[in-house]
Amino acid sequence: MNRLLAASLTLTLPLLLGAGEAGSLTITVSGIRNTNGTLIACVWRDKAGFPTCQKSKTTNRQTLKINGGTMTVRFNGLPPGTYAASVQHDEDGDGKLKTNFIGMPKEGVGISNNPGGIPSWKKSLVTVGNGTAIAITMRYL
Repeated sequence: MNRLLAASLTLTLPLLLGAGEAGSLTITVSGIRNTNGTLIACVWRDKAGFPTCQKSKTTNRQTLKINGGTMTVRFNGLPPGTYAASVQHDEDGDGKLKTNFIGMPKEGVGISNNPGGIPSWKKSLVTVGNGTAIAITMRYL
């Protein structure tokens, strides 16, 4: 292959494949038991801080007033790749997840891929591209 053709492929192939395009993740959250407080939704690019929504640890965070038993949250401008997502029903509106004495959540929570038990980072990963949509079911103890 000549150098000009190789250089041309190097410059245009990423454009053809969509490299560098921002992705989006739409999360449909169901099973919200009441309209008290807020819904906090977070996405992570790496494991640090997962699954508790802490501003300093998350890739992106949104807080929305709850308006029904099912809500939709959309994250735009995410670099394509793998992410994990979590949602919290902050019923008292204090911005923090309430837990009992052994660390179990006292407010509703949900994780991408809806794994049972203690959430695993690997089991929660989803691939985000342009227009990715997932469903999370809120769980309460």
